[in-house]
Amino acid sequence: MTTLMNMSKRLAVLSLIALTGCASLSFLGGGKKEADASIYTLRSPGMERAAPAAAAKGRAVIAVPKPELPPGLETERIALYFQQGHRLDYYAGAKWSAPLDALLQDLVIQKVQQKLPGKIVGTPDLASSAQYRLALKFTDVGPVYENAPDQPPRLDVGMTVTVVSLPRETVRTQFTLKRSIPASANTLTTITSELSNLLQSLTDDALQRAAPYLG
Repeated sequence: MTTLMNMSKRLAVLSLIALTGCASLSFLGGGKKEADASIYTLRSPGMERAAPAAAAKGRAVIAVPKPELPPGLETERIALYFQQGHRLDYYAGAKWSAPLDALLQDLVIQKVQQKLPGKIVGTPDLASSAQYRLALKFTDVGPVYENAPDQPPRLDVGMTVTVVSLPRETVRTQFTLKRSIPASANTLTTITSELSNLLQSLTDDALQRAAPYLG
């Protein structure tokens, strides 16, 4: 009888975790309706993407395609992992402001504009005269609950960066970066904000390392 009661308590905790943030960390099968979902973004204040500049003589043109993501993350739903990253789930009643690959593409373009102001950067369709492609493959992006889901998760971001010279498709450099930090609180407001900061910091490091190969 004691064992059954303990199992019932554990299942109750896993099915719904009430939190004090803007959205509760309830998982699939519960939470707000889609129309009432809380919306989060990766863009920080002041990080508006500038319009693509016209090509200028002597300025390198960089195309940034949408990044590759792990399976299940190419969506507006906010993903999380259990069991040390081996089981994928989603927060209910919350979503990104756009599909995650589009948000990450925007983030990278904004960062290139900030960190490499002498370059012209845009999506592949806007940068048809590009001399370089900056391709990112994310191997990790999101919160990971290692133990009890009522505790703050670990935030993981990992990416492989490839700089390709066009039109010959010559790889100029390729490297992998990864970083993890503990979330300071178990609320979606905190988790999405700190995940955004981590993504921006790692992208800054990636651009600093890639800059010598971008013309």
